[in-house]
Amino acid sequence: MTESSHLPRVLIVDDVPGNIKMLASILADFYDLSFATSGAEAMELLEHQETDLILLDVVMPEMNGYLVLQYLKADERWRDIPIIFLTAKNSPEDEVLGLQLGAVDYITKPFTPAVVKARVNTQLKLQRMNRQLLEITNELLNERNFIESVVQTMLGPVEITHAQMRYWTKPVEKTSGDLLLVTEGAGQTQFYVLGDITGHGLSSAVVGPIISYIFYSMADRGSKLPDIINELNHYLVTKLPPNVFLTACFIGVNLHAHRLEVWNCAMPDVVVFREGEPVLRLSSNFQPLGILKSPYSEPKVVDLIPSDRIFFLSDGLVEVHNAQGQEFGMDRLIAIMTDMVRQNQPLQYVHEQILKFNESGRQKDDMTIAEITLD
Repeated sequence: MTESSHLPRVLIVDDVPGNIKMLASILADFYDLSFATSGAEAMELLEHQETDLILLDVVMPEMNGYLVLQYLKADERWRDIPIIFLTAKNSPEDEVLGLQLGAVDYITKPFTPAVVKARVNTQLKLQRMNRQLLEITNELLNERNFIESVVQTMLGPVEITHAQMRYWTKPVEKTSGDLLLVTEGAGQTQFYVLGDITGHGLSSAVVGPIISYIFYSMADRGSKLPDIINELNHYLVTKLPPNVFLTACFIGVNLHAHRLEVWNCAMPDVVVFREGEPVLRLSSNFQPLGILKSPYSEPKVVDLIPSDRIFFLSDGLVEVHNAQGQEFGMDRLIAIMTDMVRQNQPLQYVHEQILKFNESGRQKDDMTIAEITLD
């Protein structure tokens, strides 16, 4: 027989010594047993020893099994110990009450050895599996936290400081699938990118540093924006799985010529405001990056005037649904943005209106909105 120190520990609580003796004869060869003849004695034992499972009599003087169970479930030290009731009662009401209070099973008297062994063994196996699952979950969580910290370090500072741009973002998880990049190009041109990587959270955010590296390194070498876009598409198509793609809005603003160039790759409309009114919507004219090798060539080009305001955003802001199944949508968003511009509200104003529309407050996708203002 295996030494008792390596056996699961089972505590038997019953005020009738004959019942304890009977259960001990059934279980002694398989488990490390301890005994108590009252609820108070059982809790005293639990103070000094670890226990894997409790067999608890329902009918006992002073403190019955139901009351003992409530005490145990109220204490965080013992609430996860599986408890099987021992009872001569077999009415459905008694069984329901015990299960509602937190018992995992019932064994009725008189005891049948095969039933006792099977039910105890089943609950201990479930407990062991739950402990293993918790260990695996904690291990994965630690790995996730490590990868998230690496991703955040590779992406660089969270806050972007830029004279012509303000933005607001709210990820679903710690790491966002939305990616906002800003840099200076050649000839007084500013490059802006808002990308939405497939999905959200860690699985999508790990792609962010690759996109960021290609974008910034090519811009530093003086590459034009269409060349950067095509290189990003080439990398995504050839290096990553086919289910990983990037919807993105690439914007080039020539500050000297007041010229706007937009490559909208399956993102919501880019909206230009002039004197407090939405005067132009630039809808998607390219497919997402990472699907086909076709080139991204001619952008949409717009001549701007000083004080024009350009808004671009991820689809998490428009694909929100209320309890009636209605989508927030781009038209409703533009109306909200118009109020925001006229009232000189911060970008968070949009999110506040979305919460009122959604009512539940649940967010299913990353949200980002950015504004470029011409001097």
